[in-house]
Amino acid sequence: RTDYKMYCRGGFKMAVINLNLFSMMLRFGTDVTVVLPDEIQKNEKLACVWLYHGGSGDHTDWLYHTDLVDEVEKRHFAAVLPNVNESCFVNMNIGGKYESYVAKELPSIIWNMFDCISKDREKNFVSGLSNGGYGCLHTILKYPDKFSKVGAFSAGDKADAVFLNDGSEKSINRIRLFGDGDLHKTEYGLTYLADLFIEKELPKIQIYHACGSLDPWLDMNHIVRDYFLEHKDYFDYTYDEMENYGHEWKFWNIELKKFLDFAGLCEKQN
Repeated sequence: RTDYKMYCRGGFKMAVINLNLFSMMLRFGTDVTVVLPDEIQKNEKLACVWLYHGGSGDHTDWLYHTDLVDEVEKRHFAAVLPNVNESCFVNMNIGGKYESYVAKELPSIIWNMFDCISKDREKNFVSGLSNGGYGCLHTILKYPDKFSKVGAFSAGDKADAVFLNDGSEKSINRIRLFGDGDLHKTEYGLTYLADLFIEKELPKIQIYHACGSLDPWLDMNHIVRDYFLEHKDYFDYTYDEMENYGHEWKFWNIELKKFLDFAGLCEKQN
């Protein structure tokens, strides 16, 4: 099912296409939004940013809380916004195979549906906030053959989160997502995946990582930051910490634009 709309904001028009797809990986229908610039030349292959939402959000968040639609038109790229519920974009311990969906199945579907979106890894970037920031790092570390740059905002490693198996709803959700053991030596751990990445000598990736100084999970972001700085010979890593910003959309909207600059998606000159 496809819902196609033309949005007009700030004098720009762009296509916002809402899809409901049946996923073979998930075994049910799921929503995804595609944003395209208004004018696309014949045989043009657009760069694409795959945007991951946060833990309590969905595929519409980036659309309505940031200047994404204006940026798509001004910078002339495509954006794909998948919905993965509260899965953290991983293959859950008990639940859906969301990693396989967003990293393998969905790109194949989108590239087949939209010939204007490039399949070239050098033109495919993944970005996200909070749980989606963790998720986009997880995706690119496992699939650097498909994505070349990542923008991770307010993104700690789930392996570093304190876990108490106390029967609470929080602990039950953690077991459902990742299991009940130490995640540092599993594929749910970002530094574990990064160590594997180094061992396998995979295609180099560019990492843009940002967090607000008032973010309640700043310490977890610093652990991730310190790991990549210690392994700078293997990763092209940039960290940005903004003073007086917390875990909030105002910060993520600013960082989205910084990441687009980092990825080389500059505003078109008239």
